[in-house]
Amino acid sequence: MIVEGGITRYSVIFHSQDPKAAGPVRSYRFSDLHVTQMLKGALVASGATIEERDAVTTSMRAGNMISVDDQRVSCCYYRVDGRGQLNNLFVDLAAARDAVNKAGGKDPVDVPALAFFTSTEHDALAGGFASSTPATTVTIPFKRDPAVFTYDEGSKGYRRSQAGTRTIDPDGNVPILARNVIAIYTDIWETSVKEDIFDSKGLDYRMTGGGKASIFRDGRRVDGTWKRDGVLDMFTFYDGSGTQVLLEPGQSWIHFVYTDWTIASEP
Repeated sequence: MIVEGGITRYSVIFHSQDPKAAGPVRSYRFSDLHVTQMLKGALVASGATIEERDAVTTSMRAGNMISVDDQRVSCCYYRVDGRGQLNNLFVDLAAARDAVNKAGGKDPVDVPALAFFTSTEHDALAGGFASSTPATTVTIPFKRDPAVFTYDEGSKGYRRSQAGTRTIDPDGNVPILARNVIAIYTDIWETSVKEDIFDSKGLDYRMTGGGKASIFRDGRRVDGTWKRDGVLDMFTFYDGSGTQVLLEPGQSWIHFVYTDWTIASEP
């Protein structure tokens, strides 16, 4: 996610597997509210501005989500040594899930799902990729440092790097493998909310309706569209002819970017 001042934040979704540790945990933004209620999920974070906290509280009262951020509960969070104050807060996800249960989230939830193939073994041109073109290198042009995804044929996914350094998951010390890389072009605007001591203004996003999308999968690229009807619905993606795009089973990296950005790729 692009946030104030052109910097970025990860919004990480833990669905079917939990790591031993997750962090660093940071404060949430309006964009995190949109994603959490879309998934009928629970928000784990380290606080927010008054305006963003009020927006999350309103969504909670509507029954759209649960938040177990550290301003509401204290059981799940701990500090680790060897990191600066802004980056040393971590969360025990098992304890967080227990807190969610106690907050009323113990019942089964029908989570809206992206559309995936049933297997990684499929025709690379299937699932809305008939008009695709080769794309073994993808660049997301973030203001500070562009993120580069390079396709690894042997692993059937994209490896990520930023500022010349490969992105490594410390849980196992392995390079991340993105089966899908998605760019959602949408309206992003500056709000009046002050996010820091420098009076940097927070951003908000249009995440319903539709717009352009670029989807990268199997070392190939499709430029099409995205669609999402309401705040509790999931995104769907289509190629230029209106055929729904299916994603590769596995980890997906989704980027919300400005409508005038160009996502470069090379064969």
